[in-house]
Amino acid sequence: MASKNPNEDLRGVLHALSSTTPGEVIKLRRDATIFGREKGDIIVNDHEISSTHCQIQNINGSYHLFDMNSTNGTFVNNERVVKSKLNPGDTITIGQTSFRFELEQESRVRHISTIFKGRDQRGMTDTKVSLVDTLIEGELKGVQTGSIVLNVTYGDGSKDEIELNQRSFFIGRASSFAKFDQDPEMSRKHLLVKVNDSGEIFIEDQGSTNGSFLNGKRLQGMHIVRPTDEVRVGSVLIRCRAKTT
Repeated sequence: MASKNPNEDLRGVLHALSSTTPGEVIKLRRDATIFGREKGDIIVNDHEISSTHCQIQNINGSYHLFDMNSTNGTFVNNERVVKSKLNPGDTITIGQTSFRFELEQESRVRHISTIFKGRDQRGMTDTKVSLVDTLIEGELKGVQTGSIVLNVTYGDGSKDEIELNQRSFFIGRASSFAKFDQDPEMSRKHLLVKVNDSGEIFIEDQGSTNGSFLNGKRLQGMHIVRPTDEVRVGSVLIRCRAKTT
């Protein structure tokens, strides 16, 4: 019988240290939480923060911070990082905004929102954030059983079928899977892929240099992807489908 993960009943939270609302507490999502000035799950009104700046991923109960090729960098305890496993008490700084990371009992943070209120309210409605909320806010029960299958055709005509047991990931030259690192037309973090509890897949270009295309049309904003749709990223063609067990 498998042993219980000691962090299974814990949830990552951030305490705002310097923002428009210091002391605010934000609950991290169960899969991935993206931070940015314009795009993301947590929108921060800070001119030193990139449009999509960084993300925190929950990997088997541990929280890991990943910089998303931001202009001014992501810092943990005043040290610039590309990726870092977070420990309780760590201070995360992006731009002029800082948070303290903590792990709290799930039962004690159920009332805490996953939406950061310290963002610019002018011209910014909850609609932009609520779209992502509808994709991944549903609570996961037990072990995730779904996966995403990518059918990839590279520019040289070679093909791959890749199965990923993740609810969100990036396609780009920085990806740890496939041969995307060999495509000079692809940005490091080019395309975001997310799947919701219903098995629907959504994609969003991450401000890439050459853009992303869905069925030949340049991608603007977040779009649902059907198994018959064709996604082009750099010189690569991709079809996506959800697989459930």
